[in-house]
Amino acid sequence: MKKLLIVIAVLAAAFLVYKLLKKDKPPRPEPVPIAVSKHSDLFNRSMEAVLTAYYGMTEGFVNWDSAAVGKGVQSLQTALADFKVDELKKDSAIYQTAQYPLETAKTNAGIIAGSQDWTERRHALNDLSDALRMLLLTVKYDQAAAYWQECPMAFGEGQPGNWLSGKNEVVNPYLGNKDPKYGNTMLNCGENKMVIDFTKPDSTQTK
Repeated sequence: MKKLLIVIAVLAAAFLVYKLLKKDKPPRPEPVPIAVSKHSDLFNRSMEAVLTAYYGMTEGFVNWDSAAVGKGVQSLQTALADFKVDELKKDSAIYQTAQYPLETAKTNAGIIAGSQDWTERRHALNDLSDALRMLLLTVKYDQAAAYWQECPMAFGEGQPGNWLSGKNEVVNPYLGNKDPKYGNTMLNCGENKMVIDFTKPDSTQTK
């Protein structure tokens, strides 16, 4: 009888220890679903190449560096020419819609490449930026967010200019850090007007 009572006591103690350990153990986190891109890796790389070249070119505008702008726009022209737009043919409506902003981007990249006049280049940058914004919205690029930013006085009082950025911080490519009138005081002039973000599985619209 004593042996039976000892066995029961040991089992009871073991059960209590098990319950206590289980209680203290934090719950296992639910697995996070992996976002699957709507596009192929090849398409995404071609869009990434366009944005990388564009962002590099805008840095040239920020620094009033004509050589950097020229080098950046050459890279952008190559990326636009290599953009895998044909992949969109599986959806004819999206494919057709993408043609206009893509061709507009190519045209304005050509203007920037062929001009040494900063005013003309900046107007082309404004049109180019809007074309790329339309392209991102059309194809719903889901590998990175882009920030649509605006300077309210890019071309003078009440004459705004827009550009895309890969980061939330505003760094103005229209007035930059060497403006003849403002110097670098307007470098951060502007605001985010839109975040183009299709990176999450449930992303259906811009913010």
